[in-house]
This record gives sequence, structure tokens and C-alpha cells, in this order.
Amino acid sequence: MQAFLKNLTSEAFWLRLVFMLLFLVLAEIAVSILTLLILVQFVYRLFSGNLQAEIYAFSSSLATFILQSYQFLIYQTEQKPFPFNDWPTAASKPMAEDKHSDLTPDD
Repeated sequence: MQAFLKNLTSEAFWLRLVFMLLFLVLAEIAVSILTLLILVQFVYRLFSGNLQAEIYAFSSSLATFILQSYQFLIYQTEQKPFPFNDWPTAASKPMAEDKHSDLTPDD
């Protein structure tokens, strides 16, 4: 009961709730944007056979932002994501091509 009363009157406790709500909304918006980027990248690769580098880089950093946001939301870290820290850097290079893309289906 002591902890409850302490948290109930703690400014830091309620301020974290505000940040949690903010990052929950931002993460959900980011997931929607990432979904669109996934579809665009898929269509681009379908027609060109390659990944579009700018979409890849931004998608990678956006996915990292989403991860950082959820880590904050589940109390895995107290470090707030962007805009309170730097925007995450993108992965350095795309994943390896699918090794089985040249296989034909079994008849």
C-alpha cells in the first residue's frame, strides 16, 4: 500500500505515463508507415529484382525506432527514443538474397 501511495503522488510516475502514451501513438503511426514501405519495397523488387536503397535504409531505421519505442513502453529501458535521442541508424547492408529463389517447385 505504501508503494501505491508513493506512486500515486509521484510526478515522475505520471510523467512517464504521458511519455508512454506519446510513444504508443508514435509507434503505431510508425508501424502504419512501415507497412506501406514494405508494400512499396515488395512491388519495387517484383518489377526490378532489386531492393530500393533509400526505402531499405529508412525502413531499417524506422523498425529500430519502433523497437526502441516498445522497449520503453514495456519498461525494458528508461531511455526515451527519438525525438529525445538521435534517430536510429539504418542497417549497413541488405539481407542476403534468398538462396532458394532459383529453385523450381516440385511436380
